[in-house]
Amino acid sequence: MPMLLAAIALGTIAMPQTDVATLKTRGFEVLEQIRREFYLPASKLYAESIAADGKKSGPCFNWGTGVMLSALNAAAELEPKYQNWLREYADASRVYWNDKGPVPGYDVLPGPKEVDRYYDDNAWMVLAMVETYEILGDKKYLDWAEQALDYVLSGEDEKLGGGIYWKETEKNGKNACSNAPSAAACLAVAKYRRKAELAGKAEGLLRWTRTTLQDPADGLIWDNQNLSGKIDKTKYSYNTGLYLRGWKMLDAHVPPDYSDLKRVYANSLKHWIVPETGAAIDGGRFVHLWFEGLVEVDPKNAPTMKTMVKALDYAYKNARNSDGRYADRWDRPIDKNRKKFSLIDQASAGRALLFLAGQKP
Repeated sequence: MPMLLAAIALGTIAMPQTDVATLKTRGFEVLEQIRREFYLPASKLYAESIAADGKKSGPCFNWGTGVMLSALNAAAELEPKYQNWLREYADASRVYWNDKGPVPGYDVLPGPKEVDRYYDDNAWMVLAMVETYEILGDKKYLDWAEQALDYVLSGEDEKLGGGIYWKETEKNGKNACSNAPSAAACLAVAKYRRKAELAGKAEGLLRWTRTTLQDPADGLIWDNQNLSGKIDKTKYSYNTGLYLRGWKMLDAHVPPDYSDLKRVYANSLKHWIVPETGAAIDGGRFVHLWFEGLVEVDPKNAPTMKTMVKALDYAYKNARNSDGRYADRWDRPIDKNRKKFSLIDQASAGRALLFLAGQKP
């Protein structure tokens, strides 16, 4: 057993098959419902939101696009019939690409339009497109991922000691969500291209995140630092999840600090799980990425797997209404009078359910 897993593992019993079957069933139900309720057939995109009566908005923002693409990846990996939906959406999402300089990248909404690009949005697209390439085997998706990664890395400079900004047109601070995910994006591409260069970039971004945004008390990751040096100490689960994921991915190139990862892993479970209910204390759009970080570090940890399955079960039974639509939070009962439902919340649930269903014993 690798050193990191030996340091962290609490058990290696496979997830019960009944859980796998339930996760699959619930995950595919989410994807089918998204297709019925959010799909925009003229553009082959998905709506940002729907009203309680089912009325659709315009196309979703690029963050939601990346999550939806990752949900389709998870579905297509488990069930080949979803490969057509995946290919269709991966191709359709190219309308978000804004080729204006100084470096082209995915824009927040489809063009043509003035530049409104986010570095973190592009990092999510890199991760999703590499997965799409791995599932469909079409080299163009890897090309698109590499192009988006070039945009992401253009957001780095030496202010605050390094790190990548959050938004291209408002460079007023550097966020965990545009650094740890960018490190993971570097390493996803590095499996196939520019290995030494991108591994070095990833290590630098992870070290910047650790030095600048890690809480020394528990090892969890703060949200951002502005250019005056002030740190926003809000903690979102996905920032810690991508920190874990990035360091574990880097293990193929540079051994991480195993004691740091062990502490962060354990403390994140203490911080974001309600002991009494098993609910995950955050929005689903953050939690699904934290879960992936936990799995990346220790894919056969039976107690953690059971914890994640229990959190998803709580969300299914409490954060979802009688019409099958998820709210944004997974740790509280849904407001029965909720008027709007976002694609990103549905896609996050679908991704989490199907991602965990796809984990091998």
